[in-house]
Amino acid sequence: MKASTPILVTGSHRSGSTWAGRMLSAAPHVGYIHEPFNVDIKISVNPKPFKHQFQYIYEKNSEDYKAVLDGILHFRYPLAVNLGKIRTFMDGADLIRDQTLFLFYRLNNARPLIKDPLAFFSVEWLSRNFNMDVLVMIRHPAAFCSSLKIKNWRFDFNQLLKQPLLMDRYLEKFAEEIHEHAEHKTNLLDQAILLWNCIHHTVNIYRKNHPEWLFVRHEDVSLDPVNQFKMIYDDFGLEFTRRVEKKIKASCGAHNPVEQEDGREFFRDSKRNIYNWKERLTSDEIRRIKRKTSNIATLFYSQDEW
Repeated sequence: MKASTPILVTGSHRSGSTWAGRMLSAAPHVGYIHEPFNVDIKISVNPKPFKHQFQYIYEKNSEDYKAVLDGILHFRYPLAVNLGKIRTFMDGADLIRDQTLFLFYRLNNARPLIKDPLAFFSVEWLSRNFNMDVLVMIRHPAAFCSSLKIKNWRFDFNQLLKQPLLMDRYLEKFAEEIHEHAEHKTNLLDQAILLWNCIHHTVNIYRKNHPEWLFVRHEDVSLDPVNQFKMIYDDFGLEFTRRVEKKIKASCGAHNPVEQEDGREFFRDSKRNIYNWKERLTSDEIRRIKRKTSNIATLFYSQDEW
């Protein structure tokens, strides 16, 4: 039954997965779980942090992870593990917040929703082993690159190279470039381009192999949030209430800023946000992104969307 089916919201980071996860968890009886695959979260719902960012889980190594994910999906909070990590007041506040939420979700028999772009390469295993409804968010390459640029987010490509089965399964065609970026300090924009290519090449594989999953472009949701989210709600068997619609409108209406503001990260004018990369990037950077992503980008975006 849909009421007990876990939901996974993933895709590339900076693809709107957090926005989508928050809007879907506004549905009655849904419990939001934040990024159990993220190894940089100190006070985590994951009692056994994974070894790598973008951890690849498959049948041969699943024994190390299946019980952990099962506990998370049943809202079993790792209190003892996190108590040993507390060093600051904020650490304690995070623990109290997460433990309280998990207890509330468990007592109310909530439907678990994991929001985690870092679970992206393990989606097939997660879907197969936990019978999950899957939403994969897609983002324009220029928007993705511009977002990493303003955040100054670099990526250690050794996180991929240390997972040879991941490289063989999805990323073999990028092996030479990944080695280059892992061995040398490279340009941030080129890092973003390669990461976008790696992720969206895999999105295309998923699209071919899993027609039962939902694949949604960030731009389409941004243009028509209420109807797009209602479509996702209907597909996942979620109750689309007036409260949900009001929350969606509040998060993305024209009264919100175009760019992210501290303390209001999930409130933006979604329509104007679509092309803010044109202000963030130079014309040379846009041409470079377009040229280096063209083989994959044309699978998702037309020339008019540049």
